Amino acid sequence: MSRLLSILILCGCAGSLVDHTAFNAGGTPECLQSCTSTSVPGAKALCIGNTCTYECLGGRLKCAAGCCDVDALSAGTSHTCAMVAGEARCWGANDKGQLGRAGPASYVPVQPWGLTGTVSAIAAGWTHTCAIADGEVWCWGDDTYGQLGDGSSGAASSGPTPRKVASLAGVLAIAAGSGHTCAATATQLFCWGRNDFGQVGDGTTSEPRVVPTAVPGVSGPLAVALGQSHTCAQTSSGVSCWGANDRGQLGSGNVTPSFTPFASLNGALFLGLGANHSCAGDSSRLYCWGANTQDQVYRSGPDQLSPKDVLSNARAVVGGVGHTCAVTTNQEMKCWGLNDKEQLGNSGSGHEESDPISGVQAAAAGYKHTCVVKNGGARCWGSNDWGQLGSDPATTTSADPVAVSGR
Repeated sequence: MSRLLSILILCGCAGSLVDHTAFNAGGTPECLQSCTSTSVPGAKALCIGNTCTYECLGGRLKCAAGCCDVDALSAGTSHTCAMVAGEARCWGANDKGQLGRAGPASYVPVQPWGLTGTVSAIAAGWTHTCAIADGEVWCWGDDTYGQLGDGSSGAASSGPTPRKVASLAGVLAIAAGSGHTCAATATQLFCWGRNDFGQVGDGTTSEPRVVPTAVPGVSGPLAVALGQSHTCAQTSSGVSCWGANDRGQLGSGNVTPSFTPFASLNGALFLGLGANHSCAGDSSRLYCWGANTQDQVYRSGPDQLSPKDVLSNARAVVGGVGHTCAVTTNQEMKCWGLNDKEQLGNSGSGHEESDPISGVQAAAAGYKHTCVVKNGGARCWGSNDWGQLGSDPATTTSADPVAVSGR
C-alpha cells in the first residue's frame, strides 16, 4: 500500500461516456457456445463480441499474471486509479486524458498507454494523473497549469500520453491536486504546477511552475498530500502545510495563507487532505482542521482553524470535497460529512456519519465518491456519473460498495 492514501479535488467534468455496450457480458452465439470456462483463477469466462476472454471477480483487476489483488487506490474528481501488481489501472472520466489513453470515459479499468517500468505508487488529481515507475515520475492528462511537470503548460499541452518528468529519480511518494503535483524522494520534496496561493511552497505566488521546484524547509519527507489549493507533507517531526488558508486548512489558528511550510501538527504518523480541509494522526488520535460547512472536520460547527481531536485508533485518513473517511487499527472505516451522492456508504442525505465498513486494507476519496480495497478487491460507492465507481454508469449513484469491474 502506498504511503500516499488519497488526493482529491474539485471539478465539473465534461465529456462523453464510453459506448459500454461493447463491454456487456454478451457476444455472438458462436462465442457463447464455446466460451464456457477459463483457466484463470478467480475469473469467469466472458464473451465480448466474438472474443472469448475472462472477467476477474470480487473487485480484483486484470494484470499481466491474470487476476491480481489491488495494492493501492487514488481517487480524483471523477476518475479513480489503482496499482495492481506493479501496473497502473484507471477508470472514469477521460475528458482531459486522465485515464492515460485516448478515448471517452470508461467504467472498465484500462491501462495507461506507454507507461513503462514497475509502478510503485499512483496519484489521481483533479483531471490529471501521475505515477511512480522504477523511481521516476510519469504524468498525463490536464496540463493547464503545468501540473505534468515537463516544462510545458496550457490546454494545448494536455494529453493522454504518459510523459516522464525530467530530473527526478529515486521518488518514493507522489500526490496530485487540483492543478499542482508533488513528489518526494528520501531527502527532498519537489512540487510544480499551479501556484497562485503559494501551494508549490517555494515562498512565491508565481505561476505556473512547469518543472519540479524544491520545497525549502521539508527534509526527509515520508508522505505528501494535496488539497485544492494547499499542500501538506509528513516528516519524522510531524505535518507541515502551506498554500491557501481561507478556511483554516493550514491549521495555523488563523486564515492567513503561508507560502512556505508551516508546522501544523507535531508527531503525526499519517495524513490525508480533502479539498479545503486537512487531517493527520499519531498512534492514538486523529486530528482534522479546515472547512467544516459539510461537517467534514467533525459534526456541526464553524470552520476549524486549528487541529481538532476527532477520533481514536485511526491509522489512515482520506478526504473528499465535503466528506472524510478514516481507517482504524482494526481495519474498520468510518466516514462523515456530506452525503448528497451517498459517498458515505449509506442512503441518507445531508450531513451525517456512516456505519463502519470492516476489513479495509486501503482507501481513497474523490469529489463525491469513495473506494476501498477489501479482501484484495476494489469496491467503490457514491457518485458514478462518469463511471468512477468502475461499474456501469447507468447507475448514477450507489450507497452500497460496488465491486470494480474485472473485465
